[in-house]
Amino acid sequence: MKNWLLAFLAFLFATTDLLGETPTQRVGLPLLLEDLYLKGPLLEPVPRTNREIPLMLRIVEVKPAQDGFRYTIEVQGLDAGDYNLGEFLREAQSESGHSSHQVPITITTALPPGLPRPAELQPKPLPRVGGYRALLWVLGLVWVSGLVWVLFAGRKNANSTATITPEPTLAERLEPLLKKASQEELNTDERARLERLVLGHWREKVPEVAELSPSESLAHLRKHPEASPLLLQLERWLHSRDSVVSDEEIQELLTPYRS
Repeated sequence: MKNWLLAFLAFLFATTDLLGETPTQRVGLPLLLEDLYLKGPLLEPVPRTNREIPLMLRIVEVKPAQDGFRYTIEVQGLDAGDYNLGEFLREAQSESGHSSHQVPITITTALPPGLPRPAELQPKPLPRVGGYRALLWVLGLVWVSGLVWVLFAGRKNANSTATITPEPTLAERLEPLLKKASQEELNTDERARLERLVLGHWREKVPEVAELSPSESLAHLRKHPEASPLLLQLERWLHSRDSVVSDEEIQELLTPYRS
């Protein structure tokens, strides 16, 4: 008789405390079951394979006990109803099925007692009409301000454009070089620059010169009626140290390069 009574008490503690109240929690709130003794092999939650399963389980802690384990389990109910937690647990070594333990819990939608009822909403007067007209005034001021800014910015840009100094013409770039050449003051870089300016001008004017080398181009231009005066005069300046050149002569040589 004594052995039968001990076996019966062990069965009660291996499942749930049937003498106590069934753990209850509202939908969506976590329910923590602490120090829950379940006899047998180690258990784990049954994986949720779809969204229709009404409970979500998470084992927080596991402690070995005689002939079983003590669990701390967090449960969150998604649908109201009475459930057996054992149906949502299975042996850790198994990949299917569920345990045979009886662990009843209740998920409810009822509010706990003692909560005050929500206060009834009181009617309030509507805001005074007129915001649309104020908005139109603001948009009009913004538009006028933008228009004024565009007009003044455009005038400022026009004035700044008018004050931009234009690039010097070919004749203006050649003139200081010719004056230095007439006084035998050209260095090597300035002679090369003078030659590039003259050849570049005539290669655009005379198509047959464009495909010739610089030396062939100069030889051809010495016979050209418009290009030859400046080239021949340059040669005389470079070979004659006693030449005296007036500003009028230089301006006359620059005449073909002003067009």
